[in-house]
Amino acid sequence: MHPPLISHPTRDEDPVTYTDEQLTPRGDLRLTAHNHTVADRAVQLYGEKDKSVEYIQTAAALHDFGKATPQFQAHVRPNETATCPEEETTHARLGALATWYALGELDAPDRDRLAGTLAVARHHQALPNAAQYTAETLARAFEEGAGVIQAQLNGIAEMWPEAATSLLKQTPLSNPSWDDFYTWALSADVSSELRGLSARSTLSGYKITQNSLPDRLYDRTLRYWSALTLADKSHAMDIPDDWLFDLDTLDRETIEDYIAELRDGRTENSLEARLNDERERARRQAVRGVHEWLADSTSRIATLTLPTGLGKTFTGLSAAFETRDILSDDSEATRPIVYALPYTSIIEQTREIFEDPSLWGADPQLSALTVHHYLSETVVHHDEYSATDTADTDDETAEFLGEAWRDGTVLTTFVQLFESLTGPTNRQGVKLPSLESSIIILDEPQALSKDWWNGIVRLLDIITSEYNARIIAMTATQPGLVRNIQTDSLLQAGRAHDTSDCTYCQQGPTYETSLPPTAKETYFEDAERVRYTIDPTALSRTHGRDETHVGYNSAADRILDATDDDGSTLAICNTIGSSRELTDVLRMRPMVTHIGEVIEDVLEEHNLNAADPTLTTADIVDEVLARVTSHSKTETPKHASNSSQQADDSSGTAKTHLLTLNSRYRPFDREILIKLSDHLSTSDDRFILVSTQAIEAGVDLSFETVFRDIAPLDSIVQAAGRCNRSYEWGTNGGRVIVWMLADPSAETPDDPNVEPPAYHVYEKGATEDGIPGHIELIADVLDQVPDHTDVADATLSKVAVSSYFEALDEKSLWNGDLRDAIDNANASWLGRQSLIGGIPTFDVLVGQTDADETAIKRISEPLSCGNPAGFDRLQDASGLRVSLPKPVIEDAPRVPRIDRQERNTEGVQLFQFCGGSDLEYDLVSGGLQLTDNSVSDRFTL
Repeated sequence: MHPPLISHPTRDEDPVTYTDEQLTPRGDLRLTAHNHTVADRAVQLYGEKDKSVEYIQTAAALHDFGKATPQFQAHVRPNETATCPEEETTHARLGALATWYALGELDAPDRDRLAGTLAVARHHQALPNAAQYTAETLARAFEEGAGVIQAQLNGIAEMWPEAATSLLKQTPLSNPSWDDFYTWALSADVSSELRGLSARSTLSGYKITQNSLPDRLYDRTLRYWSALTLADKSHAMDIPDDWLFDLDTLDRETIEDYIAELRDGRTENSLEARLNDERERARRQAVRGVHEWLADSTSRIATLTLPTGLGKTFTGLSAAFETRDILSDDSEATRPIVYALPYTSIIEQTREIFEDPSLWGADPQLSALTVHHYLSETVVHHDEYSATDTADTDDETAEFLGEAWRDGTVLTTFVQLFESLTGPTNRQGVKLPSLESSIIILDEPQALSKDWWNGIVRLLDIITSEYNARIIAMTATQPGLVRNIQTDSLLQAGRAHDTSDCTYCQQGPTYETSLPPTAKETYFEDAERVRYTIDPTALSRTHGRDETHVGYNSAADRILDATDDDGSTLAICNTIGSSRELTDVLRMRPMVTHIGEVIEDVLEEHNLNAADPTLTTADIVDEVLARVTSHSKTETPKHASNSSQQADDSSGTAKTHLLTLNSRYRPFDREILIKLSDHLSTSDDRFILVSTQAIEAGVDLSFETVFRDIAPLDSIVQAAGRCNRSYEWGTNGGRVIVWMLADPSAETPDDPNVEPPAYHVYEKGATEDGIPGHIELIADVLDQVPDHTDVADATLSKVAVSSYFEALDEKSLWNGDLRDAIDNANASWLGRQSLIGGIPTFDVLVGQTDADETAIKRISEPLSCGNPAGFDRLQDASGLRVSLPKPVIEDAPRVPRIDRQERNTEGVQLFQFCGGSDLEYDLVSGGLQLTDNSVSDRFTL
């Protein structure tokens, strides 16, 4: 009598969720039990209730059919050794063959039949280019007499035909049998059927073509594959059902209570009170809009377009929670909310909202909130958890659940969301089932690379059509990304909504009659925070003008002149090299002090370890402020009500504090810089921040004056969002100047012979992601704005931005390669694309203090000898990581790898820097850089 078929030996760990019936007498997981559970989980993850449920159930029930061979069983059993060729111990392709057969017997449409087959064939790997893989790899494997499949089929026929029939009976097939399948599998029909969907006949045989593939094959394959992958991995890891499906979540009532308490409190002045009223009006109007959107709209994408400073975060969350709660009335399952942002650098600020004890006080280590980006520790722990007392297997499970987004609220980046939809790795794919029936907030999707916009629209179609998700796109400008697809404006819908006949309005919070809905345009017209000045250099690429740029000495003069003795100025540059040059020129001016030196002193004196600091960043900021300002941390920042207050020195010689911010600072230091800037920008101290454009989206800072190097119109408006953000300087009290900075190496900015930094970021030719003639297009749109010396806020943010996107549409500049690859199911090609784009990067762990250096050694030493403890410690070192372009690393050959291995060898492609060698790091000159500035700084942010 043959022993029972097994899926795999079980792990000796807690919790054990397998029942006695699922295990063999020696404790191994039975193959029938594994396939049955995976099928149940895949169906639940899939979520649909139509005929296609049978197809995913069938694919999942047969995903490990290939394990029923004697070859595999000898390979997987602890006390046996396979004597066959290694390829005969594989199982995925035989499972794919069984899936193709079963789905054919169920008369599944071609799309579902091929999608299910591809999902099973690749359930341990990334998805392939569908046409080539189907016509060549699968069709050849299934040809009559093919060696591996033939040997596997014969092995089952000799040893376990009854067991194979039992596996087939776990599908919706009526009365299946091994004999029927075996006879069918030996025919030559399989290969011709597969090539009929992926190739065309020629005189010499066949030629691969995507034109024969079923429509939207990629969409369905992605969904089947991701559900199957998560179901399979989670059961193999013995993760309980409730950990996978019972998602904790955050509630909307907490927002309502928090805002009600705020509105009961005292406001500083009438302008702040008016601003708070407009924020609350917009929030309530958006929630009303949700009721209209869900009741009558055919679109699954809503837009929320509000001026910067009007509380889009709380408004968007309120709308998302309301959407979830209404839709959940019809479903017991929790609908996840995914909040996606453009940059890793701004996630931490949004994270603070969720972790605020006055709000949810959420702990990302536990279920209810997951924070996922490449620097975060992404985990979901269940039951009682202690970070100091947990088994390695518990950590592995928590990391898996975190990366699978098995949580009610997920805070993440556009990269994590969209790259997981474009040719994901097997590891990335496990998060996709969490998109099923989810509510996704896209915060400033305009920040996505315009080179991806065409493809992003197609990905939004997959999210809404295939995964049945709802999307709320929040922007401070016209929603150009979705301008050509059907959407619903929550504000417009909220204004038209009849509350008297709405059950949800009656059940919700009491809506004040003093805050009635208003036209969307009114929010922009009433939110006149800034006036714009378009410098002649920003227009100099228009036809008929001589091109001129602003040199750095001239720029420094103008910045200092524009900064009042108690004022603040933000200067946004397009590249790191440009920001460093401007910083260096400003530092040389009398009475200008760069605070980076003081920060470094504080870190050194406390010997702080940025990976595990003994002081919070807030404590560090307080200590720095005590050393550099005459104002205590408890003083109220200046506001519109006290803006007439005079500085101590009215002669224009007041001391000026200076800081620099870009992507080359460690995350720990960047948080300090942002918090310092938050205080100083609205204090009575004279303050200048030089930054790259990484500050624009989502960083909640406010300056009296902003200088912006020429950029796309939506980026200019984002920059203006850091100016007079909460009317600190009164209505129209902020000033935004748009100019064109020269290249740092330019000798004659008035008659330039070197391209400006803007060219290296936005123009096609300098960068693959650029747009031909982009600066000229921007200049042409700006030139159409009347009175360049004094442009109204709404004129630029509404009229000019709309004209800009129309001009881009007319030029048909959107790259179609990504969309074409999705339509052609070229998953392998998609997997090589990056949303970040530009030059490849490597991460470096940067040590600033002796404690930092000790922490880096504790990571490096175990990694150098292959001890996995180093990887665990690496997870906690996100505060030390800085990304450098590959050319910079190549120009720094003495910078060692963290695992102490030679470059260009296998191992951990991560570097370490603790001083010396070819790099330098400080908080004054711009973070981590070569000792001689790199040409790559011209292209990076």
